[in-house]
Amino acid sequence: MTGDDRLEVCIVVEGCYPFIAGGVSSWLDWLIRSQPMTRFGVVALVADERPRKLAYELPANVAHFQVVPLASRLQKPGLSQPRIDAAHLADFLYGIVRDADLAALDGLAALTDGPVRRTGPGRFAPPAPPTISDLMCSRPAWRALTDCYQRIAPRSSFPDFFWAWQHLVGGLLSVLAAPVPPARIYHAISTGYAGLYAVQAARRTGTRAAITEHGIYTNERRIDLVMADWIPDNIASGLGGGERRIDVRGFWIETFEAYARLVYAGADRITTLYGANQSFQRALGAPEEKLRVIPNGIVLERFAGIEGGQAQRPTAALIGRVVPIKDIEAYIAAAALVKQAIPDVQMLLIGPTDEDPDYFALCRRRIEELGLEDTIVFTGKVNIADYLGRIDVLVLTSISEAQPLVLLEAGAAGVPCVATDVGSCREIIEGAPDEVPKLGIAGRVAPPMDAAAIGAAIVELLADPDLRRTCGETLRKRVETYFTSEISARRYAALYAELAAA
Repeated sequence: MTGDDRLEVCIVVEGCYPFIAGGVSSWLDWLIRSQPMTRFGVVALVADERPRKLAYELPANVAHFQVVPLASRLQKPGLSQPRIDAAHLADFLYGIVRDADLAALDGLAALTDGPVRRTGPGRFAPPAPPTISDLMCSRPAWRALTDCYQRIAPRSSFPDFFWAWQHLVGGLLSVLAAPVPPARIYHAISTGYAGLYAVQAARRTGTRAAITEHGIYTNERRIDLVMADWIPDNIASGLGGGERRIDVRGFWIETFEAYARLVYAGADRITTLYGANQSFQRALGAPEEKLRVIPNGIVLERFAGIEGGQAQRPTAALIGRVVPIKDIEAYIAAAALVKQAIPDVQMLLIGPTDEDPDYFALCRRRIEELGLEDTIVFTGKVNIADYLGRIDVLVLTSISEAQPLVLLEAGAAGVPCVATDVGSCREIIEGAPDEVPKLGIAGRVAPPMDAAAIGAAIVELLADPDLRRTCGETLRKRVETYFTSEISARRYAALYAELAAA
């Protein structure tokens, strides 16, 4: 594709669309379909080279689809080593992972593009761009790694630092080495590797980049890394004093923050779903003039005629993937408390269970330990519209969210919600600070990981039909006023027009 055949928008996404259903993937499918006259491409970043099945049929206006594995199979260069300046490579990588230096990113991108000669048997071959193996497994790459280890985390375990480097720098280099489809706008749906791809693509092609964050990527990675039991917390002791020390867990977290700073610095527009998210973006250097808020929206017609509360027994439901960040364990613990107050309650878990088999098995064990086999039902992936009429209260127990579509979908059916105080959940349930006129309360907000508070809120709504009805109607009115797909689609169309005209 060249010239007039360029894509209008190249969407860059990590770890979801079009291979994993629900959440951001559903939103992306909607976004592309909501702009039928826009010619899109999709670059999907995935963990490795394993084949994957599509969970979505790509819309007709997707003219390009590309998969980029973040972990490639690496091979030692052997006798034919690349002629790469190890000191320059180390400076570029240090400048990226520690200083969030755009010039260092440009320098590393130029290195991955530029031809290099080789030593040994390959010395007579024409110069060619270095492979990822050259940049990760060669002698110059090893010298760059050990140089950065001494500069970044000299008192941490070197084997642990090495494997962190393989992941963090390997993903960065995979992004820089990946082909870039010509496009007028590169639109990433997070910072991290997707944001790096979009920013470096725009810088290489002289075009524009936009970042849309639902959840804040760095916050979610921090949660994952703090909870990770495979990262040691100890730092090897030493005799030196007065030197800032960092362990491997800190290296992981600070590198993702450096990637976010790079992305915010290189992007032309930075959007999010609600205003409170912008405080996190500002904290990592996002310039005020680049910031925009574009809330999610849903297709109201999909839920026309659906009225919640039609189940034969009191029913609450959590709609979401069975993964740790959704804190399904808190929902299960809350279900035990609800059952004590309402013995015939039914608690549905609606969503895919195959993304994290170990966590699913843990949740099943918790259900058995609490004797909830007749109370909690896993439905698997279903059409949500088929279930909303059977639900009295929708529950969300996540420890991190952005602007959950399930709360909006429940509102379209008049179903009140109990949600943890994460992301925009409080604004959806209680109204934004600038909501005029004030529409009222549409459910209950509970602290994250507080099963007792979540359970008490569910009991309160299940036990009071009038309160439940009032909250459901309030949420329906709020969704119809502020969160329709038409409003959101117009705002994204305006964003693309603004960037294309610049």
